[in-house]
Amino acid sequence: MDLGLKSKNAIIFGASSGLGRAVANSLAAEGCNITLIARDSGKLKIASEQILKVHKVSLDYFVADLTKDRDVSSLLADINNRKYDILINNTGGPPTSSPTNIDYNILDNFIKSIVLNTIKITNSLIPNMIEKNWGRVITITSSGVVQPIDNLSASNILRPAITGFMKTLSNQIAVHGITVNTVMPGRITTERTLEVNTQRAKSLGVSYDEAISISSEEIPIKRYGTPEEFANVLCFLVSDKASYINGSNIRVDGGLIRSV
Repeated sequence: MDLGLKSKNAIIFGASSGLGRAVANSLAAEGCNITLIARDSGKLKIASEQILKVHKVSLDYFVADLTKDRDVSSLLADINNRKYDILINNTGGPPTSSPTNIDYNILDNFIKSIVLNTIKITNSLIPNMIEKNWGRVITITSSGVVQPIDNLSASNILRPAITGFMKTLSNQIAVHGITVNTVMPGRITTERTLEVNTQRAKSLGVSYDEAISISSEEIPIKRYGTPEEFANVLCFLVSDKASYINGSNIRVDGGLIRSV
């Protein structure tokens, strides 16, 4: 299936590893010109080189930490004159914490990255999409938006907040040919998996491998998803083939979320 993405311009956040990198690779495979954003310059350089070895697309990258307002201001100065068709919002998750033991300094930092600066970046890129009468905004959130995850209290607070903003935005700008959707990954094998299951193994008093096995049994498909499986869904959502999907909160979770 030709998704019609050749020569579209996409900007992907959190693109040096995990889900963001998988999405960048999949979009490049479809012929998108891509801009990668992440905090780690070394990882960004490696990701860029590996993508360009395989795909003949235009690619550049910028180093920015979305918890730092100065980084965001510099980034916006660099990207605001670029004509992006596709925005993939993707931010790292807060550390594990219980509801009664939240580090408020950490919470404040992640409010900036997950909510405030994501809104600022999104709003800065929308005018160009309106001018083109075409655009796609995807925000990667968490299954915790629908089914709160134990020991991820800060994430359970902040991911629903950005989901609410994106739903509101989708109602306003769809008339301009711009769709806005959020995507909830379930248990996907990434570096975040290591962090969460290390904590889970400790709390259960089992090995890391046993924690993964227990966790997998809770998923109807009985395994963790791959970043590539997740990225395939996003590639479809940003294509013309998905032009009537707007304001949706889409699960890519193997059936993990139990609600209808």
